[in-house]
Amino acid sequence: MDKQPPDYFVKGQPYWFYRYFDEKPEVDIVDISSFEWLEKFEKNKIRFYIWQTLKVLTKIRKYDLIVSHGMQSGVVLSLWRRIFKTKAKHIVFDIGSFNSASESGFALKLMQFASKSIDGIIYHTSSQIAYYQKYFPWIVDKCKFIKFGTDLEFFNVDSLSDSIDKDSYIICVGYSKRDWHTVVEAYKRLDTSIKLRIVGHVDEQFKGIEGVEQIPFVPIKEMIDQIHNALFCVLPLESFNYSYGQMTLMQQMALEKCVVTAKVPSLVDYIEDMSTAILYDPQNVDDLANKMNMLLKDSNMRREIGVRAAKCLQESCNERIMTSQIEDYYKWVMSKEAQK
Repeated sequence: MDKQPPDYFVKGQPYWFYRYFDEKPEVDIVDISSFEWLEKFEKNKIRFYIWQTLKVLTKIRKYDLIVSHGMQSGVVLSLWRRIFKTKAKHIVFDIGSFNSASESGFALKLMQFASKSIDGIIYHTSSQIAYYQKYFPWIVDKCKFIKFGTDLEFFNVDSLSDSIDKDSYIICVGYSKRDWHTVVEAYKRLDTSIKLRIVGHVDEQFKGIEGVEQIPFVPIKEMIDQIHNALFCVLPLESFNYSYGQMTLMQQMALEKCVVTAKVPSLVDYIEDMSTAILYDPQNVDDLANKMNMLLKDSNMRREIGVRAAKCLQESCNERIMTSQIEDYYKWVMSKEAQK
C-alpha cells in the first residue's frame, strides 16, 4: 500500500488510529469530495466544506459522536448545532487554531459564534491554549492538548535499503508552508559538495543554483526512501500559532534522522534541542547555516541525535499513545461530567 492510514479507508477494517481503540467503535468516514467545481470553490475560495456537512446531516440520527478534523470541516456543523439540538456530540481536532489564529475580522466572529456549540476540542500545539483563553474562553474547560503521534509501523527503517547516493544529500521535504528562501540561502553559505535535495516543491528561482536539486511530488514510499538515504533533514518553517509540520518532523525522526528545524510553536512540544533534533531561529539564515555546517562536520552527532529521536517516539510520542489519550477524551466528552 502506497498510502499511509489517514489517507485511505477500507470498508470493514478499522480506520486510522481507531484500530488501536480498546472499545472498537463503528466509524463512518465522510470526506470532502463533492462536485468538482464545488469542491474547488469550497477549498480555494470559502475555505470550509458545506457539502461534507450536508452528507453528515442526512444521517446524523445514527451518530453518537461526530469528529471534525479541522474547523474547515467543523464550522458548518457547529453553526447548525447552535440552532438545532442533536443527540450526536461534536468534537473538533483544531489543527489550524480555528482560522489560523486570527485575532480580528468576520472570520473570528463567525468562529466564536460557531464554537459555542462544540462539545470538545483536541489540539496538538500547546501554545494554542493562550489563544483560546483570550478569544474563546468558553471552550477552555473542554479543550485537551494531545500530542500528535506518528505511525511507527508505517515509518520504520527495518525494511529499507541503502541507495547508491546515500549520504550524498541533505533533504528538505514539503509541499506547502515551507520557508524555502531561508534553507536555500543557508545552503549557499556552506562549503560542501553535499547536495541540497528539495522533495515536493519546484521553484523557478532556485533552478541553476549549484548543488540544489528539486524533485516534485513523490509517492509516500519513495519519500520514505529519500529521507532514509539522506545525510540529515532540514524542516524550514515560519512561526505560526497552530499545528503544522509535526507529521513531517516525526516521520523523519522515526526513520532515525537528525532533523534541523525552526523553533516554532508547533514543534517545541515534540523535541529537545540538541538531543532529539536541532533548533534554529525561524528565518535566520546565519543560524540555520551554522547548524547545517555543524552537522556536516560531525557524523557522530547526526547518528546519535537520530537514534535518540526514534527512541523518543517509541517511548512517549507515537500513534498508540495518542490513541489512548484520544479514546479517554472521547469517553469524557460522552459522559455526563463533560456536560456540567
